Amino acid sequence: MTSLLTHSSLWIEPWRDLITEENGHDPRSKYVEQFWLGVIGPTAAWLMRYVAQEFDNSPDGFELPVAPIALQLGISPKAGPRGGLHRTLHRLVMFRLASESHAGYAIRRRLPPLNHAQLRRLPTHLQRSHSSYYAPPKTAA
Repeated sequence: MTSLLTHSSLWIEPWRDLITEENGHDPRSKYVEQFWLGVIGPTAAWLMRYVAQEFDNSPDGFELPVAPIALQLGISPKAGPRGGLHRTLHRLVMFRLASESHAGYAIRRRLPPLNHAQLRRLPTHLQRSHSSYYAPPKTAA
């Protein structure tokens, strides 16, 4: 990953995953804000939101200017493994929301529902909210 982040820009392309694209959550959604935020952290969540907006404008991919976006996110614009954008992208890779591609990074357009292990790490009130989120709607009798 380090070598990619020594450049002034990175190529970002969509990570094609039909199941997640059909059943997942837009990075700008309440679900991501409420549940994924505590898992990936605010900087990674904001980067996902930024990328989603850019994919709306450029669905096949786009050049991400490293220093300006790092500064926009409030992180170090330094290139390399100590740079803020490197750490943020690494976090997305750790949670399988991004992967290195031949030219830069492939990033998911939509985030999957949290898995069981991720849910267990959330505070109890969010675990309950998550259960209600996926509960079938109550029907009037």
